[in-house]
Amino acid sequence: MQAGRALQVAIDHHRTAKRPLVIDAFEDYRRVLDNKDVDVVVVGTVDHWHSKIAIDSMLAGKDVYCEKPVTLTIREGQQILETQKKTGRIVQVGTQQRTEFAKRFATAAAMVREKRIGDVAEVNICLGGSRICEPLPRATPPKTLNWDLWQGQCQHKDYRAEKIVRDQSGWGAGFPFGRAHRYYRWFYEYSGGKLTDWGAHHVDIAMWALNKLGDDIGPISIEPLEVVHPVPLDPKGMPLAEDRFNCAVSFKVKCTFSDGVVMCVRDTAKELGFTNGIMFAGRNKSRFLVNRGKLVGAPVEGLKDKPLPSGSLGSLYIDDPTEGDQYGKPGYHMTNFMECVKSRNTPASDMLSHHRMLNVCHAINIAMRLQRRVVFDPKTERFGDDRLANSFIEREQRKGFEIGA
Repeated sequence: MQAGRALQVAIDHHRTAKRPLVIDAFEDYRRVLDNKDVDVVVVGTVDHWHSKIAIDSMLAGKDVYCEKPVTLTIREGQQILETQKKTGRIVQVGTQQRTEFAKRFATAAAMVREKRIGDVAEVNICLGGSRICEPLPRATPPKTLNWDLWQGQCQHKDYRAEKIVRDQSGWGAGFPFGRAHRYYRWFYEYSGGKLTDWGAHHVDIAMWALNKLGDDIGPISIEPLEVVHPVPLDPKGMPLAEDRFNCAVSFKVKCTFSDGVVMCVRDTAKELGFTNGIMFAGRNKSRFLVNRGKLVGAPVEGLKDKPLPSGSLGSLYIDDPTEGDQYGKPGYHMTNFMECVKSRNTPASDMLSHHRMLNVCHAINIAMRLQRRVVFDPKTERFGDDRLANSFIEREQRKGFEIGA
């Protein structure tokens, strides 16, 4: 979505300058990085390519706007931060809920920090469930797809796709199920299911509101209460079938912070009356719900008589992006990035906070795959002496596609 907006910015710029717009297309992204006239790179590829392209772009002297999730492992995030520190480049992550959607999410975060529900007791986050499919037959990749290159750092798998388009709705509708575009996020090889999809948005807002994006918040207990995978997993959490989607289709995971606050991440919460969004509940029993379409609840109504203090939204960010009438409107996240490219300010969705938030999403996935409780330490970015959990911190990368290669 933001990549499309970046393209529109380029089109508008050329129209204003009355210059013809010529769009070059390359199979190998490195040809773009070789161009000295390119100042910024927007990474809108499939998830498993994000980290390598972002790192290579910074090493080539480019500022980066990268769609979420920037990483699929904890180690990838560490490598990106190391590269950013080395190069001094600007990195904005495409978690636009921080700056768009009529300020609903920023207002929700400010309400929590201003204690409009008192001390927080529990946060319920609903992400929806992943897709399921019948066994996918081996197939010949289309001529327009370089299947070897598409797989990148991932271990080689046979290309699989159905020939028919099933009756379905939602993202991907109108395309046959397969291992590649549109459905890649339902394979652990290429993504992290709903945790790195919607989780990268909603867990981000929850932890941002709770002010738990530092490394000093203490260990987090992560306990899967309910998990259903569409294929069996071995004792090491690895899928035993490669011909079907393998990410968790339904789940309920309890994350307990060291101060006792509970964050419950789940596919749905019909008993609470919603299927997508974030519900904050205080110890005083007050609560409110926020998603992309609404911000509702008694504490929200209370804003009419007692508005949030001036500057409360701006204080959520390292560098205040709330000045001007574009804040909160569609497309502002990309605007904020471009402004930071010029000013060198920290963008609204900085890489460090994204890394710390996404580590929790990765840890939840690890707990679900191992089907047991794990304890993640944000300071060490490890799971104590839990050998199996720590084995997920990084993964083997295919020769020729390693980060740094």
